[in-house]
Amino acid sequence: MANVNLTPARDATSFASSSTSPSHANTNSYVYDVFINHRGPDVKKGLASHLYHRLKAYGLGVFLDQQELERGENMTPQIEGAIRTASIHIAIFSPTYAESSWCLKELVMMLESGSTIIPVFYHVRPCELRWTRGGNGDGDGVYARALCTLEKKRTFDQEKPRHDSNTIEKWRNALSNVAERSGFELTAYNGDEGQLVDDVVQQVLKKVRKPPLDVAKFPTGLVEKSKDLKMTVSLQRKSGKPTIVAIVGLGGIGKTTLAKEFFNSERSNYTRFCFLFDVRSKSLHSLQSSILHDLIQNNVQINGVDEGKEKLKMHLSSSHKALIVLDDVDQSDQLDALLFPIKDVIHPDSLILITSRNKDVLTTNSEIVESSIYTLKGLNQEQSRELFCRYAFGQPLPVVGFNKVVERFLDVCQGLPLSLKVLGALLHGKDDLKYWNQQLQKTSKVLPSDIQRTLQISYDALDEDERQIFLDIACFFIGEDRDTAIKIWEESEWSGELGLWKLENRCLVEVDRENSLRMHDHIRDLGRYMAGISKNPCRLWRLTENLLHNVSELSHVRILKLPTDFQITVVLSKLSVKF
Repeated sequence: MANVNLTPARDATSFASSSTSPSHANTNSYVYDVFINHRGPDVKKGLASHLYHRLKAYGLGVFLDQQELERGENMTPQIEGAIRTASIHIAIFSPTYAESSWCLKELVMMLESGSTIIPVFYHVRPCELRWTRGGNGDGDGVYARALCTLEKKRTFDQEKPRHDSNTIEKWRNALSNVAERSGFELTAYNGDEGQLVDDVVQQVLKKVRKPPLDVAKFPTGLVEKSKDLKMTVSLQRKSGKPTIVAIVGLGGIGKTTLAKEFFNSERSNYTRFCFLFDVRSKSLHSLQSSILHDLIQNNVQINGVDEGKEKLKMHLSSSHKALIVLDDVDQSDQLDALLFPIKDVIHPDSLILITSRNKDVLTTNSEIVESSIYTLKGLNQEQSRELFCRYAFGQPLPVVGFNKVVERFLDVCQGLPLSLKVLGALLHGKDDLKYWNQQLQKTSKVLPSDIQRTLQISYDALDEDERQIFLDIACFFIGEDRDTAIKIWEESEWSGELGLWKLENRCLVEVDRENSLRMHDHIRDLGRYMAGISKNPCRLWRLTENLLHNVSELSHVRILKLPTDFQITVVLSKLSVKF
């Protein structure tokens, strides 16, 4: 599932058993988000159970023992492990809480763990946790009386107290400590336990440990690009409506990586968040379900896209400030299904971040304006060197003797993080300079499969005319005048200007200040590879002697590119361009 959840390292199933069993013998294999400390007879079937199920619905791992623990001297390993691993402890102080030495032992361990404790005062007042001495008269508080009773208990042989004075004092100090903390009192809710549960759950969600998305092994250049993106977001914020910002760039340039970095750094500012990965490859109604699951914390069944649009409008509300990421959008119908149904119903301070290779998809609707699009560029030379070297050498700079060949690889990669990562990792552990040079020559002819697969996604999305224009540029028109190329395409009855504009918006081609066409080397290599396996029309940008001896093979040639000093007399038929 592509959506993001606050999931524990394991799935805590139903109520955790309080007894130690073989399956629970190794407590290190269990990690909980929340531990509920409570007195069973008072709240287990009520408040504690409600909290447990509500928090579980948010995908949290919650520990709540099923049965009262057997009286004994040792706490079970499972409970100890749960207390140690949980980032949030909820302590429910009820009338008979202090009668249980187990509740008090857990409370001491919770304080020793250093994790957050959220006290809930259920039919008791905080002051009763502070007044725990005395306990011999009816005027004393219930906790003072309970501790007095525990203090008088003896062992089975009646020879000594069951709990020594130091232990009793620890319990008193623990109760007094927690009484000073900000918590929740049932009396403040006029007995409305439902509202109490709602507020405790929201407090837990704000404080619970949030595992960040895995961004990058080496986040080179991310800090600077993240600052630029945040500036774009801040400039687009308007009162009264959610902010929509898009990241556009070439495949492999790092759009998803930047989105994840932004998501990790910003999500604490929102009460709801959702990251939908790889939108282009998933069914729209499943993505709609994912949005609802993350934003309203409920599973809503959706059987079709139109139904999903209506349910998004019906179930979402403006009560929660949301951060939503739609990653790798490549069709306008994805925005119709995922963006437009929610933009008018979510909180006005919400943010929707979109990543895409295709600016056309974003600008077809007036909701996404040019100024809200952040165009992600490649890494500069220094950043490229650091990223490549970290993968190749495990350090930010080349080892002695490899400086020149590293610079040649950087020239090939031209700042594309995907290429720097793939080629650097390919060369890791190889200390033979001859091998490096051989790999450099090979890369100039055949792209590594990981790079080609990523880049070809953009090519596959082109229509037939756009593909032909793309292949022409890759084979012949890099560095050539834009207007001249458009005239040639128009003569071929292709929409030259429109096709080039679409290629620019897909980040496959650029036009420089001199009006010349430019293309990343790896995009060029992909284009030439695709041209090489295409039989009709045939593009010849590298001539071989064997080909020229066989004029019949030139019958479907579109363009023949010859060196300036090459002399040949050949009649080419079926050419769409005359020389």
